[in-house]
Amino acid sequence: MSGGGVWQPLCMPLLRRETNLQREVRETQALWEWVRTELYRVHEGGLRADATTAVAAAAAEETYRITDRLPEWQNETSAMWRSNLQDVWAFLGGDRSQHYPLSRAIADFLLSPLNHNEGQDGPNDFDRPQTVASYSAALSVIAWAVDFGVDAVMQVFDAINLKYDGDHDSDERWAEVQREIEFVRRIVKTVIGAANVHRQGFDTDVLASIRS
Repeated sequence: MSGGGVWQPLCMPLLRRETNLQREVRETQALWEWVRTELYRVHEGGLRADATTAVAAAAAEETYRITDRLPEWQNETSAMWRSNLQDVWAFLGGDRSQHYPLSRAIADFLLSPLNHNEGQDGPNDFDRPQTVASYSAALSVIAWAVDFGVDAVMQVFDAINLKYDGDHDSDERWAEVQREIEFVRRIVKTVIGAANVHRQGFDTDVLASIRS
């Protein structure tokens, strides 16, 4: 109401539309927190370690599927760690002796020139999302930490970022991000459900469903 008694509308600030990139950042951050919370719902340590490894392995497989279409982001190191990822699946399938070759693979990396703190000045052969995801899955086998599963999941979205290099806000990219978020949620729900029911590892049907 103005001083003269005539009503005038208030000037409201226009709300800025959220961009696809802003949605992506918000949704992937929420996914990161959700995956971590869900894995901690598995209370027994050994079961949680297996659940984390299963989520990490499934995320690594998905990251490889994305980067398979990006030959410029593949190298001998990523190919070697794809082989190591098969050992992770064998471990999940019941072959606990895979603990030893996976330990050697991790040790070989840690003692190699690829493990450095020289930033952009050092070799970057290891710096591929599919390699990091597979490494995280292997670490989960050996070191039992939920964050390895979360790290592997986030590599899926790093791979999408490489695929859409320079295109941060397209509808196509946002649609793919949404599909991968749903993929991760399906994997985590399947793994947590199986871990809480079977309590002695995962049967072949469960592993096949999260690997495909």
